Amino acid sequence: MTTVTKESTFVCSDCGKEKDIPEDSITTGYGIDNEGKKVCFACCGLRDRKTMVDEGRIALYLTKKPDGWFVTNWPGTLSFRVTSHRIGSHNIAGTRDDVWFTGPDDKPWWGVCIGSNTQITRCRRIKG
Repeated sequence: MTTVTKESTFVCSDCGKEKDIPEDSITTGYGIDNEGKKVCFACCGLRDRKTMVDEGRIALYLTKKPDGWFVTNWPGTLSFRVTSHRIGSHNIAGTRDDVWFTGPDDKPWWGVCIGSNTQITRCRRIKG
C-alpha cells in the first residue's frame, strides 16, 4: 500500500518565498499557473492586477459581504467594492447581475454575472 504524504510547505515561483500550507485548511495555499508552477495567493493577486491593467479584462467573482458587494479574485487577495449593481433578467439563465467598480488602474470597470448559481463575473475596462 502506498502512503501519500501531504506537503507542508511550497516555494512560490514569483516571490521565491517558502510558504506554509495550513494543515487544517481545505485549500492548498497556492495556485498553479499554465506552466505548472506554484504561486502563493498574494502573488496570484498581483498577477491578476497586472492582467487587468495590461489586458483590460478578467474573470472575477461576485460576492456579497456584510458591508456590500465586491468582485474578487478566487483566493480573495484582490478585491474591488462594487459602486453600482443592477439585477436584470436573462433569456436562458433567468437572472443577470451587472456591476460597476473602479479597477486597479483607477478607471471604470463593468462586470456581468449570468445566472443565480454562479459567482463568475466577466469584467472589462470601460472604454472612454
